[in-house]
Amino acid sequence: RGARTVREGASTRRLPHEGTIRKILTWPSKPAVVVLNNVYYDTGLNAQEYHNAVAQWYRIPSVSIRDTVYRRMQAGAYTREELTQDGLHPNDKGHELVAGEIRAFLESVRERIGEEEEENELPQPLTANAYEQARRLTICNVCPELHGFSADAREKRGHLDFFRNGWSGQQKGDRIVFHVEASCIAVQYRKTLKKPAACARLILDGKEEEAIVLDANFGESWGDCLYLEPVLHHGVFGMHTVEIEITEGDRTTTPFYLMSLIVA
Repeated sequence: RGARTVREGASTRRLPHEGTIRKILTWPSKPAVVVLNNVYYDTGLNAQEYHNAVAQWYRIPSVSIRDTVYRRMQAGAYTREELTQDGLHPNDKGHELVAGEIRAFLESVRERIGEEEEENELPQPLTANAYEQARRLTICNVCPELHGFSADAREKRGHLDFFRNGWSGQQKGDRIVFHVEASCIAVQYRKTLKKPAACARLILDGKEEEAIVLDANFGESWGDCLYLEPVLHHGVFGMHTVEIEITEGDRTTTPFYLMSLIVA
């Protein structure tokens, strides 16, 4: 997901970021917000140019790992292998250094406690802000039509126990149908190493000629992937029908697992 984010356009990078920021800033408890910009340690790429533009619009501070830990690594203080195994996700030492930058920022804030700051109303959005009211639909909050698919009511065993509370289908012809009100739609499903896996197609508003292929067979080797597939982006707001049908599968294949439908 991170690699794709860096390659996408500025608007796409800012939109979900602003929606998240506005959701947090309007929360009843009025939490403090700091934007943390991580980095690809192999290339120095990150999205802080776009994310910080949103942060500055809302007068939110930011911490940059590219401008601190990464620069020290380039200067020879650490090797890339000391900080991360894959070039993106920090290991224990990498996390310790990231946490150190956050602590240093928070200490600087504490030193300024007592200084008066005027309270401003939330400004108008910087972007089209399509995702502020985004909702993730699972068996906990929606009841789609099930034609061969089954609901997964197993209890999650922890925050890393991802594949729960969704729906699964296995045999060709199994279908699941949602009726949702939205202008943006995406599906979240499992791509698995346990091949062969059942594959499906997604039909939006009955347009079979524009069907989207959902291939549950994962081409990487690091583990099952919680994959996000965009379906509708800035479409007409209103009721839409989302139908997912198994096109390849039988009792011997790994079931197609639908994590959620995401709408905004």
